[in-house]
Amino acid sequence: MRLVHLSALLPIVALSGDPIALLQAKELNFEAERGYLASVLKELKIDPSSQMLVFSKSSLQGQVSPKNPRAIYFNENSYVAWIPGAPLLEIMTVDPAKGPQFYSIMNKADGTIRAEDSQCFRCHGRSPVQLIARSSIVAPSGYPRVDQRSRLVGPETPIEERWGGWYVTGTHGTMRHMGNALSTPADELVKLDKEAGANRTDLSSFFDTSKYLTPHSDIVALMVFEHQIKIQNAISAVATKGSEVSIDHLVDVMLGVGEVKLTSTIIGTSGFRDYYQQRYPKDQKGRSLGDLDLRTRLLKFSCSPMVYSAAFQALPQKDAILTKLKARSTQEAREILNDTL
Repeated sequence: MRLVHLSALLPIVALSGDPIALLQAKELNFEAERGYLASVLKELKIDPSSQMLVFSKSSLQGQVSPKNPRAIYFNENSYVAWIPGAPLLEIMTVDPAKGPQFYSIMNKADGTIRAEDSQCFRCHGRSPVQLIARSSIVAPSGYPRVDQRSRLVGPETPIEERWGGWYVTGTHGTMRHMGNALSTPADELVKLDKEAGANRTDLSSFFDTSKYLTPHSDIVALMVFEHQIKIQNAISAVATKGSEVSIDHLVDVMLGVGEVKLTSTIIGTSGFRDYYQQRYPKDQKGRSLGDLDLRTRLLKFSCSPMVYSAAFQALPQKDAILTKLKARSTQEAREILNDTL
């Protein structure tokens, strides 16, 4: 087993608030099958239960396909993407001062880490950087159908329009989504069989799940991911612009304004729900902003636990935003905020 000292490979410009920089002299274990993946997740405190699998060819690395999906793992501060057989392990971390920052590690023994300063920003922009999730109608090749428009998705997107090009494990009752499904061949009318992809708890019929840290692409993780990146984008807008409009928008998204109403209960498969709910502080009554509802909405108390993230806590307007959040929150959410902040 090889070890790489991450601190020796960091760019000089890395700031101390960046989770990558905070690794300092940590050692990363290289493993033959998945390279630095498990070690990076451990050091960034990302649980494998957060695994989501995307088979749409939306990565700059070309190895993604329905038979070889890209795995994405995350917590409130960092995102890691890994593709079996690909040369790079991709990392995005949120620097409290600079916002989202992109890195890659050559996923081989004695690989090096570098800051990405060009290609990642082609899709994610710069001022501010945008975290994105897309839903696309995907052909059997893995390429999105060029004759069909893909869309950016978030908590406001109807479930039936989400997760095209993604694998999804979990049950969701009578609701339907676009995941786990490929379109018909190009010479036929575009058709997506949502029934075939519904309420899947096992993906082994689609690809070799043993290559991955878990066999799941948890529906709860997918929903939390979309919720979280929407808020991170709003935080970045406040940090960049600082306008009242951007502040009010951040308050709206943290309170779930515009979130689509669920019509069936959501149940995941990977244990991510339990992991997520245990991450955040509890008030005197044992309640947490990370408590999930998953029957009619995502969060039980409708106020996002992203208030605890380093990016939110670094905002100069943090106190004013918290005042607005409390003024518009439920009594339960206000009590949790008062006890935990």
